[in-house]
Amino acid sequence: MLFAEEERRLKGCDAMRELFGAKIKPACGLCEQAYPAADGSESVRLCLKKGLVKAGYSCRAFRYDPLMRIPRKPLALEEYKAEDFAL
Repeated sequence: MLFAEEERRLKGCDAMRELFGAKIKPACGLCEQAYPAADGSESVRLCLKKGLVKAGYSCRAFRYDPLMRIPRKPLALEEYKAEDFAL
């Protein structure tokens, strides 16, 4: 039973890599097991495994949570004129 559960977890990791990219560096700021500390500071996280840690810290229990990621701002688009679309 444990082997099947571990296999499902590893397959989930492969699916996450395909969706979100393989270049995600492990950090408690992006982990599903770490939550922002009660003081409201973004630099400190409360980890279920390690306790109070810095947001850049990571351990073997890291599991990526896409909801913790702050996306980049989109690039500004150029302003187009009606002349640009005329034939």
